[in-house]
Amino acid sequence: MNNELLNKPGKKSKANANKKKILTDNDIMKYEIASELGLLDKVSEAGWAGLTAKEAGRIGGLVTSRKKQKKKMMEATDKDDGSV
Repeated sequence: MNNELLNKPGKKSKANANKKKILTDNDIMKYEIASELGLLDKVSEAGWAGLTAKEAGRIGGLVTSRKKQKKKMMEATDKDDGSV
């Protein structure tokens, strides 16, 4: 994924446009899901606020489900390692 798209500000003031935000794992996951749903162009042009409630909810739901899956996988690997 192109890092320029990830750090491109949406509709923000010029003072905030010069600041680069450090992306967290959740932010990266949101961008990946937006890309998979074909919404990355819309996010890069209008920012996250430019999404409809349905689109934002879809992304949020997928983020939540992936976090749950990731947690289950981590718990399963911990049990396989023999740790308590």
